[in-house]
Amino acid sequence: MEEPPPIQQSAPQLPKLSNTSLAARLLNIFAVPGEVFEEVKTSLFRVSNWLVPLCLAIFVGAVSGVIIFSQPAILQQMREQQTKAVDDKVKTGKITQAQADQYTAMTEKFMTPGVMKIFGAVGACIIYTVRMFWWALVLFLLAKWFLKAQIGYLKLLEVAGLAMMITVLGDLVKLLLIVNLAKVFASPSLALVISDFDATRKSHLMMGAMNVFSFWFIGVVSAGLARLAGVPFLKAAFLVFAYWLFQESLFILSGLGQFAL
Repeated sequence: MEEPPPIQQSAPQLPKLSNTSLAARLLNIFAVPGEVFEEVKTSLFRVSNWLVPLCLAIFVGAVSGVIIFSQPAILQQMREQQTKAVDDKVKTGKITQAQADQYTAMTEKFMTPGVMKIFGAVGACIIYTVRMFWWALVLFLLAKWFLKAQIGYLKLLEVAGLAMMITVLGDLVKLLLIVNLAKVFASPSLALVISDFDATRKSHLMMGAMNVFSFWFIGVVSAGLARLAGVPFLKAAFLVFAYWLFQESLFILSGLGQFAL
């Protein structure tokens, strides 16, 4: 009696190389992020997906810092904001007048165009690097704890990196607004409707955090999380938006309102 031929088992599907170029992925993230993240999901890990956007963000941030801190009007507004914040602390009894004078004198030594440009460039490098890796961690934990999806951290680093292209565009728009309006807190947010923005007021900071590009960024990373976790977009977007709202509120209420901007 002849034995039936053995059943041929199909080989497991392995990740494939990306079909599109890096330039195409960086541009498509603005128009069809879902397709970009579908390719990320089925492709091998690519360092360029997060490293290139990070370098672009740092470059734009550093150049923006140099341009912004070359504007005398901007530096004067920053001094006025610092003085007002110190005066408010004196009025509420948090510090003495002597401490306020000492702080103001120390601030004047550092708030020069040259020093501020260096701080701006170095700050851009640190802030954008921390932000990218932090968002990848946030997405990783949201996927693991709430979506019960096992997604590698490096894959979500690609999502956070590609989404940072939204931040790059947002920084360029913000730079144009600051230079043309000569306002240090000018941004594509609800802060534009405030004629005299006060960084010491939590309501103003919250309005400043309501940035068009922040919402766009949230939408894009939500699309990435949804694709990689295999869940509906609205489910992923709810989790990401809830985290973002908690983060911004924490910054503002803790006195670190500048990070909410």
